[in-house]
Amino acid sequence: MQSAATPSEPESHGPFGLVVTDPDSTTSVPPGWTDGLLLMVPLCIAEMRNLAEAEIDRIRAQSSTLIASHGDDAQFGGRRQAEARTAIAKGLAVLARADGGVTALGIHACVRPHTGCPGRSQAAPRPDLSKANT
Repeated sequence: MQSAATPSEPESHGPFGLVVTDPDSTTSVPPGWTDGLLLMVPLCIAEMRNLAEAEIDRIRAQSSTLIASHGDDAQFGGRRQAEARTAIAKGLAVLARADGGVTALGIHACVRPHTGCPGRSQAAPRPDLSKANT
């Protein structure tokens, strides 16, 4: 298991997960993709956070089918470009739930702290809210 949460760290990154650019990425993505994913993936993570595993599996299957059928629309434009890009964001949100999250298309997304997370060095320190009203 890759979870590295300590007593002072949360067990999750909150409702939107942690989605950051991957500083080590050598992936060439079309202009605007990374920014789009940085916006869409956290929203998809939030949409899925209270869903049952059966519903997550349904989203996984739908997304992979749509990407396989219309991935070219996502990259090069076409009638189903928006739908295909949304399917990619949903697929990354599903993968962010795995231990260690997912790193692809120039971003890293995860829902729990873990060893080697690229977001740990980029994220602003979390304030200690346990002492806020004492």
